[in-house]
Amino acid sequence: MLLALSCTASADQYRSEVKELDSVPQPAPQKSAQQQLQTTTDPYAKALLLRELAAQAVAKKDFAQASKYLEQALATKALSGIAAEQMKRDLSQLYLAGGDFKRVLPQLEAQVKAGNAAPETLVALGAAYVEQKRFRDAVPLLQKGLAAVKNPDPSWQRALVAALFGAGQEKEALPILEALLKRDPSQRDDWMRLAAATIRYGSKERAQAVMELANRMGFLDKPDDRLRLVQLTAQIGAPFEAGSLLQSWMQKGVLKADAANWKLLAGLWIAARESVPAMAALEEALKLQPDATLYRQLGQLRLDREEYAAAADALLKAVQRGGKDGNTLLALGMARYQQADVEGSLEAFREAAQFVAAKKLAAEWVRYLESGQAREQALAAAAQRRQRGDGGFQMSGRMSGESFTLSSGQQASVTLAESGGDPHTPIGADRPGSADGTIPAWTGGLAKGGSPGARLANPYAGDKPSFTITAANATQYRNRLTPSHQALLARYPGYQMPVYPTRRSVAYPQAIYDASKANIGKAKLLGSDALEGARLGVPFPRPQSGVEVMWNHRTRYRGDSVDMQSTQAVVQRNGQLQTLKQTERVAFRYGNVRAPADLSKSNVLLYYLTWFGRSRNDTDFLVLVHETANSVENPRNIWVLPPKINKMFRVPPVGYDQPFPGADGLMFVDMMDMYNGAFDRYVWKLTGKREVYIPYNGYRLLDGSVKAADLLRPGHPRQDVMRYELHRVWVIEAVEREGKRHTFGKRVFYVDEDSWNVVLVENYDRDGRPWRFQEGHLLAFYDAQFANTAPVFTYDLKDGRYFANRLNDNDPPPKYGEAMKDSEFLPATVKARYGR
Repeated sequence: MLLALSCTASADQYRSEVKELDSVPQPAPQKSAQQQLQTTTDPYAKALLLRELAAQAVAKKDFAQASKYLEQALATKALSGIAAEQMKRDLSQLYLAGGDFKRVLPQLEAQVKAGNAAPETLVALGAAYVEQKRFRDAVPLLQKGLAAVKNPDPSWQRALVAALFGAGQEKEALPILEALLKRDPSQRDDWMRLAAATIRYGSKERAQAVMELANRMGFLDKPDDRLRLVQLTAQIGAPFEAGSLLQSWMQKGVLKADAANWKLLAGLWIAARESVPAMAALEEALKLQPDATLYRQLGQLRLDREEYAAAADALLKAVQRGGKDGNTLLALGMARYQQADVEGSLEAFREAAQFVAAKKLAAEWVRYLESGQAREQALAAAAQRRQRGDGGFQMSGRMSGESFTLSSGQQASVTLAESGGDPHTPIGADRPGSADGTIPAWTGGLAKGGSPGARLANPYAGDKPSFTITAANATQYRNRLTPSHQALLARYPGYQMPVYPTRRSVAYPQAIYDASKANIGKAKLLGSDALEGARLGVPFPRPQSGVEVMWNHRTRYRGDSVDMQSTQAVVQRNGQLQTLKQTERVAFRYGNVRAPADLSKSNVLLYYLTWFGRSRNDTDFLVLVHETANSVENPRNIWVLPPKINKMFRVPPVGYDQPFPGADGLMFVDMMDMYNGAFDRYVWKLTGKREVYIPYNGYRLLDGSVKAADLLRPGHPRQDVMRYELHRVWVIEAVEREGKRHTFGKRVFYVDEDSWNVVLVENYDRDGRPWRFQEGHLLAFYDAQFANTAPVFTYDLKDGRYFANRLNDNDPPPKYGEAMKDSEFLPATVKARYGR
């Protein structure tokens, strides 16, 4: 979980209260899971213990006993919906564990033969047959199992697709694959299978469209697949696009620059009537593999461009390498004639006359050249000849993604010369200011300063509001207000938004700037939830999709580590407060300047430990998280330490719309850090950039001068102490993906261009009505050179309550960058320190 990083508990105080361990402690003697099961009465704890016993049984290959344990765990009905569904899937797949099909097949076949087999059993047996390559036996079982379930699991559908392909019935798999991709377009194998089936049974146009979409999703990572897209694009009559794509891939090194690919590229440019790149490609191919046919093509292109000396040279080489035929000799004769080389052209035409197809034309040329007028006419023509240009050739970037632009509706008031020639900041924001000058150019942000362990001083204490937006004048500013801010202004007469001069205060360490630049062209997504090729910095400084922007938010730099405590409060409509303390320790592994993780070797973004209590020393509930960069390969790992049970339980990955502790239902787990967790439940649309009034540089809220008891009022906090500024934001619209479900049917994210922080989120219910509005007050933490939102207010636009978190008026200042060992975040270490 990517959680709050702005209000930290003192590490010195932390060390005074606990004993730090340099290594994993020896586990204390404790009861076995079976013994604890006999004495535990709490249903949730019992379910976790049964799940652990099932895992032990699986480890012993005792699948029958493991199944019984899982059935008992489900019978407690104590698990959340997500956890229960996951356990049901585990139960349905137990028979297939370890691939020991010979042992389990008789049991499955007996259940199916008895005539009362559940859909899970039918699918399990069908999947087993697929593994044994008994595809024709698998197809009817899988079809029957799928037909018996209203919303079958995608893994079942993929098993049927595999069986249909194996049985030679790919055509029947087409609608299934299309449905799978409509539900979740992030699965590479589904795209590749759909492409293969479409090539065989569909049209070339449709096959090319499928392959192009797969490429845009980043799934064409094999040379053969890339070449297939190039060839399909050419076959549907678009050789220029095909050539542009192939040359782009060769330049990037994702396809080999070998003789075969240069030859293919030359053919594409010739088909597209682009002689300049065609000649360049032919010359590269000839360097690697001299060939008469290629020399002939090059000579003809040179001849067409009236480059007669070069044409004659290429055509002669074609003849010398065995390409001696009538047409080649005719072309050679013409090239020589245009240089007034009458003797040379006569020699070529006389040889050409020996070939039947060229005999008549060659004889006419010989008669003309022997007439005595040929030399003078050739010299006169050469004197009038002008050198031919290349026509300003430029490749298309449509399919390679290189020409992608967003229309922001902005015009820079600062020229590129004034900004050093680079239109972007080191992490990808627009460097120039806005057209009207309200947003200034970025000049580097705040310099590093401040004292470790001290509260941040307000660097803009002398600023005064330029104006204040109220319900009375909101219409005047509506084009730069979000719908949710307009709703708050309309609902509460006292709600106001003081607007200050815009200060582009965010700055990062130089290492982040360098790494962000290096990530351009290297970072990529394997679907929506798997990042690779990125290191340390912003993965996508030039984002081309909504999910890339969200990955920039997820991986943004927030200090190498953080140790903090903050306060959260539910504010009821009458102003009554329900407060809770949250303590957090985070060790970042991706965003770590001192020791950045290599994602190809370590699939860890961060380690996260948090606990909640009524006071700092309380530990009512503790959670340990290992967040991964590739959740397809390995989802986030989560352990919980329930109250009164001195045992760490590993639980299925949670998130999404699970309730956040202490928020009284106002906030879900995936709303922490404005948004965290998987991206698979939504389709993320990048709609562009806007100039919006957002909360920015509100140092008064964290310097201790404004107390929570005074800040938190009924309906909304004190707005006169807030600070809003006009900034450019990326706007992302997330719409619920078909086949997926979330309490919020639609969400709109506003992402600050200078920091990649999500600063505002509008969450809509499933009927499309505004519901929850998240407002994060962005702050540049210049003492550690990063930015984050603190505090954060989540408004319920229906019932009038709101939730405030990352409050810090009575908590110690944050500690950033302290050394944290990986061993501190091992379950055994956490249990030894915090268990009771």
